[in-house]
Amino acid sequence: MDFKSNLDWLNSQNGDVLSFNHGIEKEGLRTDSNGKIADTPHPQALGSTLTHPSITTDYSESLLEFITPVYKKPKEVIDHLTSLHQFAYHHLEDESIWPASMPNFIPNELAINIAQYGSSNIGQLKTAYRHGLWHRYGRMMQTIAGLHFNFSFSDEFWQAFSEHKGYTDDLQTFISKQYFHLIRGFRRHSWLLLYLFGASPAMDKSFKAGEQVKLETLSEDTDFLPMATSLRMSDIGYTNNAQSSLHICYNNLERYTDTLNKAIQTIYPAYSKITLKNDGQYNQLNNNILQIENEYYSDIRPKRVANSGEKPIHALKERGVQYIEVRCLDLNPLLPCGIDEQQIKFLDVFLTYCLLSEQDKIDDIECEDVTENNKRVTQHGREENLMLLCEKKEIPLTKKADIIFKQMSEVAFILENFETGTVDAVKEQYRKVHDKKYTPSYLFLREIGAHQGSFLKASHSLAKSHKDYFKSLDISKEVLAQYTDLAKQSVKDQQQIEQSDTIDFDSFLNEYLAN
Repeated sequence: MDFKSNLDWLNSQNGDVLSFNHGIEKEGLRTDSNGKIADTPHPQALGSTLTHPSITTDYSESLLEFITPVYKKPKEVIDHLTSLHQFAYHHLEDESIWPASMPNFIPNELAINIAQYGSSNIGQLKTAYRHGLWHRYGRMMQTIAGLHFNFSFSDEFWQAFSEHKGYTDDLQTFISKQYFHLIRGFRRHSWLLLYLFGASPAMDKSFKAGEQVKLETLSEDTDFLPMATSLRMSDIGYTNNAQSSLHICYNNLERYTDTLNKAIQTIYPAYSKITLKNDGQYNQLNNNILQIENEYYSDIRPKRVANSGEKPIHALKERGVQYIEVRCLDLNPLLPCGIDEQQIKFLDVFLTYCLLSEQDKIDDIECEDVTENNKRVTQHGREENLMLLCEKKEIPLTKKADIIFKQMSEVAFILENFETGTVDAVKEQYRKVHDKKYTPSYLFLREIGAHQGSFLKASHSLAKSHKDYFKSLDISKEVLAQYTDLAKQSVKDQQQIEQSDTIDFDSFLNEYLAN
């Protein structure tokens, strides 16, 4: 069935079918009053990073991560993200949350404290894994922040869509197959998200980028690329030699889990040179290409909520895809939450389009095109007449975007009946295709220019502005009490986990890796 047939089906559905599930994981570095990375521990008042459901840390101790529950309405997601910022600022005192994806001033690598999760076996596992990231890629990488957008269709959607497709076997098998269909579409078109939402064209000189990307000097303290959209998603960010050789297959669930599992089980010679332990401290979990599946830096992941103690890859293989996680989104430093309601509505349309459009399997040649297109857009996305690859032939970015937007507009028109503002969200993003001055990468670069060309000064100013915004909002006594109780309960939960361990960490790790 072609896109037109799927679109006709979409147009015949009701609101129960066409409702989406959204959640956001938003990272942000804690920074001191001088704009330097905070060297303080995670604030006790925010609770336990191991067990708190909504406030934790990512790779480094100073990299806060806010996690929203799943909501149907984009506004509900933003409202919850706002309340998490409000609660955090209630306790951060002189510190702020850095608004940009690229980090603030870092005097040296050892100023980045690796995240700590307590003395339990699972807590030690999380910290040891991050030690592995340090020894493999350096600590600088552990300060880069982004947004992860979690998305799924409703159960009613999948039931109706399977009937439309004439599928009569196991529904979960159909759902997993269709999510991989969506993922292939996403990978073909992810360059568009990098163009529309990339917001990291510059960075502080203290971030040692290496030789992967030749940057230019903007000012005494700032490096940049004048037409870049997302240096975070370029070779400066989450890439490495070991993973460049991986060929993770997105054509179906079985091949995806098998190829990912192979990487987890395959020894990488360079990592074999890293001593596993020094004075009882693990330098890495193992010497394989990937310590665990989370080490694979993809721009999108199929996901399934794992049971306690279960590996994510096992949950996925056994029970199928439950939702997808979009991982290529920069923080928009001009927005207090780093994202807004309109962007979520656009992502709803984009991901629905990726599902409904025709998506053949991606072969090795096209995979190279996907990688090259993303590279071109991250580093040179706002160049006039930028060309992208399609079957090894060149096509202007604007022409390729026009084709996609034409079909997305049809999807948006249908979804508008159930989520007001969807059509406007698509129109607003389309404006960026032919006028680059509306892109966040351009707007942030303009903001940097207004601060003597200093990424640090511009970002620090925005951090203070966002802090003032969140502190100006009323937070009810009930909400404050709710988050306070959550924080206290999370500390008790961590203590209970630590007291319930019955084996030493070495034995725990051996069992974990063996399963």
